[in-house]
Amino acid sequence: MAHIDDSLKAALYRITCPDSATLGNFHLGLLPEDATTQISDHLAICPHCVREIEQLEVFLAETAVSLQPSTVERIKVWIAKRIPSGGQTGSMLGTPAFAMRGGDTGPLMYEAGDAQLSLEVQDDPEHPGRKSILGLILGVATESLEVKLLKQVVVETAVMLDATGNFNLTNLPAGQYELIVSGPTIEIHVQALTIE
Repeated sequence: MAHIDDSLKAALYRITCPDSATLGNFHLGLLPEDATTQISDHLAICPHCVREIEQLEVFLAETAVSLQPSTVERIKVWIAKRIPSGGQTGSMLGTPAFAMRGGDTGPLMYEAGDAQLSLEVQDDPEHPGRKSILGLILGVATESLEVKLLKQVVVETAVMLDATGNFNLTNLPAGQYELIVSGPTIEIHVQALTIE
């Protein structure tokens, strides 16, 4: 008799309870109104199903995927494109506030997404035999933007933009660099920047 009693209990245990998938759909609000009402009435009298809903809530909280965009999704990464000198766009960009006039070569002009960059490579008066880059960035908010100059993935120097979008990188040896402007929402890459 005990064996039969155990078999009946196993076969009939929670026979009136909805299955786990139905409880999950109830919890997520995916069931029609009449089924939602039936399960709400059942939960009022069944501690087993209440416990299962509580376990589901804990599981969903532990495995929840944030609907907020990640840092990577929020940052726009732009590769700067060189604008040929003398082009119409170049004349609208301007030059860095502290650029020296009268040099043989004009500034290097770039576009990257909404941003425009003007870079002028000059002799560094404080470091003979070295160069400096005077830069201006327009078209984007300049607060909290940092400019880094990398040589073979090593940061050579880094500065913050001033309030008007100007920056100055000094004491630079000749070579090929990558200039990166980065902030909370954008990252601009000027690749293969050669300093002679």
